[in-house]
Amino acid sequence: MIPYEPQQIALLTKHGKAQWIAPELESLGFTVVATEAFDTDLFGTFSGERERKDSPLECTKRKAALACELTGLRLGLGSEGSFGGGPMPGLMNWDQEILVLYDAHRDVYVAAVAAGAIALRDFSDSDLPDLTGKLAQFAPGQAWVVHTDKGIFKGLHSASAIYELLQAHQLWDGETFLGEHLRIQPDYRAMNCPERQRFIAAAAVQLRERLLSLCPECGEVNFWLTDVRRGLPCQHCGLPTELTSRTIKSCSGCGFTLEEPVTEKYADPMHCQVCNP
Repeated sequence: MIPYEPQQIALLTKHGKAQWIAPELESLGFTVVATEAFDTDLFGTFSGERERKDSPLECTKRKAALACELTGLRLGLGSEGSFGGGPMPGLMNWDQEILVLYDAHRDVYVAAVAAGAIALRDFSDSDLPDLTGKLAQFAPGQAWVVHTDKGIFKGLHSASAIYELLQAHQLWDGETFLGEHLRIQPDYRAMNCPERQRFIAAAAVQLRERLLSLCPECGEVNFWLTDVRRGLPCQHCGLPTELTSRTIKSCSGCGFTLEEPVTEKYADPMHCQVCNP
């Protein structure tokens, strides 16, 4: 079992993230307590009003430590998402969610990550005539942020809400955009972004697994995969491929490492540079 008694964990958020994180940690005896005692938008906003200066990981660690400081609890949680990058930058939108648990008594951080492609994208004034159909392809509950010459407007959950906003500011006459600048961006705040919610939940699953994975030498949590060795032999010719042959787990506490072979003994020839050049 994990080296923690059942207790409360403080989650610093103003975007309702506890509902996607708490279920996984409750199974370990933890109760997630959300706090809005600090405006997390001061770390940066997706809509661009405030630039995030720290890396996503450093920002998440700061949130977790601040959660402990503000509540007086031993354990704190920080959560942060970032968009872009991924395996095909510019061709697909990519979400990375980081969830960090901080133990204030031992000054220890445990970070979990979940990432994947999401279908969300931006729209411009040329999309306005067909906006209802274009927004309908996204999950119910997805909201939008509208950037115009008149300001930035968040939390708009439908094309009709966007049309009404633009008409109220005399930027839309039913057929033509009357302003100079329009950008319709997904509202990436957790409570308004269903695609992001599933990756937040996935990060919570990994955090739970990291807390259950104990070092066989010292018993520290987060005994986790840190490296791999490639060279799984081709099933046809026996030469090494780029597929993983062995995994390496490491302990951040005592430094103990464990190297283990993967389940597969051979690689499919389709992955071999000799058999399938």
